[in-house]
Amino acid sequence: MISFFSKYRRIVFIVTVAIFLVGVFVGLGAYVFTGDSMGAVADVGGSKIPYQRFVTQVNRAMATFKDSNTEVNEALSRTVKQEIFREMIVEELLSQQGDKLGLQVPDFEVAVEVQNTPAFRENGQFSPRAYYQAVYNEFQMSPSEYEAWRKKARLASKFKQFVYTSVKVTPEEAASAYIAKNKSLKNFDKERAKFTDQLAQEKFGNIANYLLRQLTVRQEIKSYLEQREQGR
Repeated sequence: MISFFSKYRRIVFIVTVAIFLVGVFVGLGAYVFTGDSMGAVADVGGSKIPYQRFVTQVNRAMATFKDSNTEVNEALSRTVKQEIFREMIVEELLSQQGDKLGLQVPDFEVAVEVQNTPAFRENGQFSPRAYYQAVYNEFQMSPSEYEAWRKKARLASKFKQFVYTSVKVTPEEAASAYIAKNKSLKNFDKERAKFTDQLAQEKFGNIANYLLRQLTVRQEIKSYLEQREQGR
């Protein structure tokens, strides 16, 4: 990756990568709880999610709460673990769907992200030394592992973007929904763009949650979280 930066230095600074980021889908179905699997926290269709990555993300989230003077107790810790576990399962599911669709994440996209990550910079410039130290100290990963993880995360985001861009709201549909909510079209022209966007977001949420429920039914998800937490 470092040699890549030198080769594509101009592209890295010129290209702006726009990825539509949405909230994590809700409604994830039940997991299959099963035996040990070589340090994994979960297995999603044969793809294992490392327990160490899960622990790292939990610790970073908890540190953020502590830094904001939020009271950290057992209930909060349990909630954070559940949400991060859910997010990691969703990310794996969506990245797999993106891969099946043939979506790709070019190396330069990961390069842009790495170059623009504040923790990897010194005196305003990307620093290979800071990069190596940060991914090891903060994420317990090698650079190649970190880049593979970020590529998978971006692939999941691209799949969400693909789903979102497939959502269409016709003018007639927007007008009908506006009347149902406001009882008249008095301010519709003034609020048309904003309302249409909100309606598209709602449709996307419904479609995304339905899709995720279907994926959890079709794809076997094995959880090893309980075993990992008990030290087994």
